[in-house]
Amino acid sequence: MNIRFFTKTCQKWMSVAFASVLVLLTHIAHADQKVTIENGYIRATIPGTDVSSAYMTISNHSMKNKKLIGASSDISSRIEIHEHQMSDGMMKMRQLDAIEINMHDTVTLQPSGLHLMIFELKEPLSAGDNVALSLHFEGGERLAITLPVESIKRKSEKAHPHNHH
Repeated sequence: MNIRFFTKTCQKWMSVAFASVLVLLTHIAHADQKVTIENGYIRATIPGTDVSSAYMTISNHSMKNKKLIGASSDISSRIEIHEHQMSDGMMKMRQLDAIEINMHDTVTLQPSGLHLMIFELKEPLSAGDNVALSLHFEGGERLAITLPVESIKRKSEKAHPHNHH
């Protein structure tokens, strides 16, 4: 067997193997960052107010726990993570530092629960608008999303349809 042929063959196979490992590692790295958003929307503003709220289902498909630490958007100067909590028989809202999303788990941001509170809106939000948001995760990871604006009435009717007989 020719040593030159053997060396070239080994080099080719090693190159193929190395490229395959790189592709696999790249896939694993991207899979580890996989966070998806479903059923997201922002409430239309009530006339005369400059606040709204965003709701969504956040799924963490990665092999690591994720921590949502904030959000930002060009439509507002401040977005905070909030939750509603029953205290002394009254529903109260409080700000949170973060929302933990365990690996292979889902967290739902919804009315009367966890949500993003959007303050100091630059202009009113109307049903049919679309809003770009950036979700900020611990470690510097960001996820750009676009959510539709829906009227409060329309969303509540979807959640509780009225069947008239």
